[in-house]
Amino acid sequence: MPSNTPTWRVLLLDDSEISLEVASDILTEEGFEVRATTSLQGFDNLLEDWSPQVILTDVNMPGMTGNELCRHLKRRYETAHVPVVLCSSLPRDELERLARDCEADGFVTKSNDLDGLAEELRALCETMLW
Repeated sequence: MPSNTPTWRVLLLDDSEISLEVASDILTEEGFEVRATTSLQGFDNLLEDWSPQVILTDVNMPGMTGNELCRHLKRRYETAHVPVVLCSSLPRDELERLARDCEADGFVTKSNDLDGLAEELRALCETMLW
């Protein structure tokens, strides 16, 4: 990664420990500063102690879907400004519709074992944050 590439703080939420570990490893290797959790409680705890620049959440979560979480975050004063990106293995058109409906700032697909995740997220960050 070139030294002039900005580092973004990303908070990952996914109930699959394997997906979370893979995504975290990929993004860390690409220069992102990553915090990750598999639960909504862990997510809330991380938000208390850390200020992410972008939140990447799986859509299919127990207790609250990623799109419901997005709506909740966008209504809270403390988190309304933080871009939320949905991530799922759903068909691209369905994921795009969900992202639009919950006013997410973007979406990425879990295709090919997350190949291209860092590039997609970096492009979204550059568009949303700078």
